[in-house]
Amino acid sequence: MKKIHWTLETLSCKVVWFLSTVIFVLLTGTGLIFTRYFAADYNGEIPYVKIACFPLTLLAALLIGGIIYAIADRVSEDGQRGKKQVQFILACVLLWCIAFGTAWVLLAVSTPVSDQAMVTSSAERFLEGDYGRLGYSKYLYYYPFQISLAAFEELVFYLFGVNNYTAFQLLNVLEITGTVYAGYRITALLFDRRKVEVSYLLLAAVCFPFLIFSAYVYSDVVAIFMSVVLIWQTLSLLKTGKKRYILGMILAASLAVLLRSNSLIILIAVCCVLVVKAISEKKWIYLLCILLMGAGILGSRETLYRYYEEKSGMELNDGMPSVLWIAMGMQEGDKEAGWYNGYSMYTYQDVCLYHGPTAKVLGIAEIKARAKGFLKDPLYAVDFYFRKFTSQWNDPTYGCFIMTHATDLERNALGISMYDGNIKKLLEHFMDPYQLLIYGSILFLLLYRRKEKRSVEWYILLIGVLGGVLFHELWEAKSRYVLPYFIIMIPMAAAGLSELGDAVGRWRTKDEAVKAG
Repeated sequence: MKKIHWTLETLSCKVVWFLSTVIFVLLTGTGLIFTRYFAADYNGEIPYVKIACFPLTLLAALLIGGIIYAIADRVSEDGQRGKKQVQFILACVLLWCIAFGTAWVLLAVSTPVSDQAMVTSSAERFLEGDYGRLGYSKYLYYYPFQISLAAFEELVFYLFGVNNYTAFQLLNVLEITGTVYAGYRITALLFDRRKVEVSYLLLAAVCFPFLIFSAYVYSDVVAIFMSVVLIWQTLSLLKTGKKRYILGMILAASLAVLLRSNSLIILIAVCCVLVVKAISEKKWIYLLCILLMGAGILGSRETLYRYYEEKSGMELNDGMPSVLWIAMGMQEGDKEAGWYNGYSMYTYQDVCLYHGPTAKVLGIAEIKARAKGFLKDPLYAVDFYFRKFTSQWNDPTYGCFIMTHATDLERNALGISMYDGNIKKLLEHFMDPYQLLIYGSILFLLLYRRKEKRSVEWYILLIGVLGGVLFHELWEAKSRYVLPYFIIMIPMAAAGLSELGDAVGRWRTKDEAVKAG
């Protein structure tokens, strides 16, 4: 029986390793060849294709990686001295995240538009006792999942003042800083090497797409924060066995999923690890953790919904069926394969007159029709999903500029440069090789250490990435949507960069020894 349990974990690890290697071969290969970008005039969210200058992109990635490794390599692995060095770098990076994020928020003076504006205005109306947006044909009638974010924004506006977008954005800054710290703790739990920890901190410090999203008045940042905290708490439970981490898991999972439903992907990755560990080690408390997290998620959502039903005197609608987003994710459009083309809203609002069951039937029929077309023309299917994949994962900005550039105020010269001038160009030129460095470092780690036996929790971040790839090949596409998975790649990339630097050092030492001999 013990052998079967051991085989289950080993088999799980091998499957994850193989699938992850395939994905990162694809990510690294496409990153070397081309990049996706949006027009400089912000005229439409269309992910254009630009052929990369292969030698320059690779050279820049190696240069960035070399500088980071050179700094990390100077940190002592032993004694209190090394510990203090890491703590000093940690403090510097956290302060940098606060300083950069705050400066960006104040200079960007970004204004909510589109869905952001609808949620913020709903929150403002809630404060005034106006719940009309919950009524028939209104925004929260067909998007009831946005009630959670509206409630969060209502709380922020209650505490800091109505229309105080800056307060929400500064909270984003703190959440980004918290994410970096939680990622540092994850790195320490997974690798327990100061060189890797410092490499992570430096890589996180220059993850400008995430830092720039501090100006985004939406749930992305707080959901990423809670998702990373969930992984941190899970790994802490698995490593120490201390049950106090279960409460952190429940709270983080509940808030992450409540504020952004796509956080379920990270939760599923956590649950996969817990199931394997429960079976292989016969620790059924891990299954209890899954049940408690599920209860926390369902309970928090049900409580929130019932609260607004009581306040408004209206029964909340079930909203637009999710199959419409899947169907739209299988269609062409004026942007790119699987990107938003208005199909979901047109079907639900204009064709079905907000009748969910009918819209669901039509959505399923569209999915079947598109699947049949893909089966008839496999080459087109490959082309479609390749374009959809690269349009999301090969945009090194992850939409950070185009999603935060709108403003009702006049920016000063520095603010204009951030979105239309040299600062933006400089950051874009950096983000492209930086993305390649992250992808390539993980690929090196997977290949270089392929024969080492690992426990399944070592793969928890990669399981989350695999889930993100699968889900966003099915769902409506947008490069912003895959940012959470890029963030959780950074600890693995730090380990890969450290392994690569060490390997180069050993090769150089060996070569010098041979020449000297």
